[in-house]
Parts: sequence; C-alpha cells; structure tokens
Amino acid sequence: MLVLAPTSLMPPTPMPARRLEDRIRELCARALYEKDPLWSITVRELQSAIQEHALRVTNLASAATIAGQPQLIRERRGT
Repeated sequence: MLVLAPTSLMPPTPMPARRLEDRIRELCARALYEKDPLWSITVRELQSAIQEHALRVTNLASAATIAGQPQLIRERRGT
C-alpha cells in the first residue's frame, strides 16, 4: 500500500506558470468529487495555488508597467 504525504505538508516549490494553471484545474476537478477530510485539504491547496497565480500575474503586470512594455505579456496557449 502506497501512502503519500499531503502536499500541504510539503514545502512549496515554484512551478512553471503553465503547470500551475494545470494544477489549479486538477484541484478544481478534485474538489467537486472529494468528501471531508480530503475536500478540506484540496480546497486549501486550491486556495494556495490561486494565491500564487494571482501574485505571479500581479508581478508580471507590475514589471510590464514599470518597463513600459505591456505588450511583452503574451499568452502561450495554442502554441
């Protein structure tokens, strides 16, 4: 039997933006079907991932505004 530690106990590590978006999608899907106590853990992980994503978007917007080149922010979807 394989027992995994909850990811909330693991130290947070930065992940690439695309992988973070995929992680948010996965956690949303899991939150729909899990029951307590797993649901609570999943929701906490989802909140953390959303906060990290919001911070990244804020930092990108700030950097683009300060640099005066907002056109540098581009979507990678469809490539």
